[in-house]
Amino acid sequence: MPIKLELSSDRTQATLSLPGKSAELSASAIDRLIRDLAAARARMTPVHPAEIPDDPNRVHKSDNLLWSVRAAPHMSSIQFATQHPGLGWIAMWLSRAQVEDLQTSFEFELVKIPE
Repeated sequence: MPIKLELSSDRTQATLSLPGKSAELSASAIDRLIRDLAAARARMTPVHPAEIPDDPNRVHKSDNLLWSVRAAPHMSSIQFATQHPGLGWIAMWLSRAQVEDLQTSFEFELVKIPE
């Protein structure tokens, strides 16, 4: 089934077209659609692999990384969020152990990169 998505000239709307149907979507409607599609995909099989795919075409990329780190004492965790230009902010709450594991992972990988 061919699905087309065409951006308006002023870049404020997108037309989503399916055979015989089309809909005008605002940026917020696209955001809702992305969230709904992601939620549906999370419940589908096959599940995404636990390791990052070797195929770079299967990985969402962003070259202007924005991130935020905030303590969440009420959850005994750290909120770590990254911003993708198309997906928006993606946040996760990490326990102290997860943060320490992440820090260790960065340290192990950094030694492989020349200064």
